[in-house]
Amino acid sequence: MKQDISSKKTLIEQVRDAANSEKNRTRGLLRPAANFAMEEPIAWTRIFGFDANRYLTDPEFYFEQTLRQKLWRWENFPDEDLPIAPDLPAWLGHYPEYTFVGLDVSFNSRGVPDIQTDHPLTRDPKVGLLNPVDFKTSGWMSRVLRWYDDLVKISAGRINVPFNMTWTRGCLDLAIALRGYENFVSDTVERPQFVHDLFTFLVEQRCRWWEDYYRHFGLKPEPVGISDDWINIPFISPEMFADFVLPQYLEIERFHGGLPKVHSCGNQTPVQKYLLQIRSLSTLEVSPWTDLTQTLANVPPEKHLAVALHPNDVLCATSEQMEAKLRLVADSCRDRSYGIGTSGLTPLTEDISEFVSKINTWTSVVKKVLNQSKS
Repeated sequence: MKQDISSKKTLIEQVRDAANSEKNRTRGLLRPAANFAMEEPIAWTRIFGFDANRYLTDPEFYFEQTLRQKLWRWENFPDEDLPIAPDLPAWLGHYPEYTFVGLDVSFNSRGVPDIQTDHPLTRDPKVGLLNPVDFKTSGWMSRVLRWYDDLVKISAGRINVPFNMTWTRGCLDLAIALRGYENFVSDTVERPQFVHDLFTFLVEQRCRWWEDYYRHFGLKPEPVGISDDWINIPFISPEMFADFVLPQYLEIERFHGGLPKVHSCGNQTPVQKYLLQIRSLSTLEVSPWTDLTQTLANVPPEKHLAVALHPNDVLCATSEQMEAKLRLVADSCRDRSYGIGTSGLTPLTEDISEFVSKINTWTSVVKKVLNQSKS
């Protein structure tokens, strides 16, 4: 990126010009869709050399740095198919809802999270140790709302600022963080009613939070996706998912009027038959640890598949290895609705040009493979 770009006004204008360009209008047309993801904010701290704690506490710095990141991606990956959006999402990392239920969250300078592991609930399995969630004051909520207001004020109407700090976790990740993994697994055998009560409490608080969110921003309820990375067999069993988790997902579906997608980086293959009981689930994710062949056997063809590749399939692969992997996906999913993405990418060395080169090779190969798969 040009080093003379410094002012917010110039950065905003460059993002808007890129978004309105003819080049941008040709993006987002590849079918199936295929895009890579950056590991936020860890990748950016490596590329730009800043402290993640400044990024997540200084709204002026966050505002300019996020625009720089958008322009860096735009300028360095000319062949990627993802359009640049004329917006600046208000974001504070992937874990704000952990703080809503009473867990401390911090980051090191690289942006690696540190989530509290000694909540009182780890020592005493009593749901009463948890406080009801208050939309205005629980955990980071006052910080979240102030952060959003600060970014809107800085924007001054020059660029849209979406609120990107919602409660995305379902109930499983939060429960395991509150109890600890070993305690949680024991609970499912020794005190299953406690687990049901804990999940019910978390989902009730989640729904209350969303009610207040809709009210605060004058919005109507709509379907939302959820994330629970502990959906990862064998760390939990399919039976645990069916007994404890699925009923709560159905309650979340009922509350929002739809649950279109469930994210987990783990192995979801053995619970797909349960996920399919969520009638509004339109997309099933095929994570790097989820078996694609078995997924194609398990999942009806009318469901969309979001195939996520491992970062090594981009950053540690030759162009020939990339092509072989992508052809396997394209051939396997022929006549299915699917898209290809990656788990979050971050530079593996100090050589950022090598990182850029690897991704550009991948974007070129994926376009070649997907275009040839149509013929």
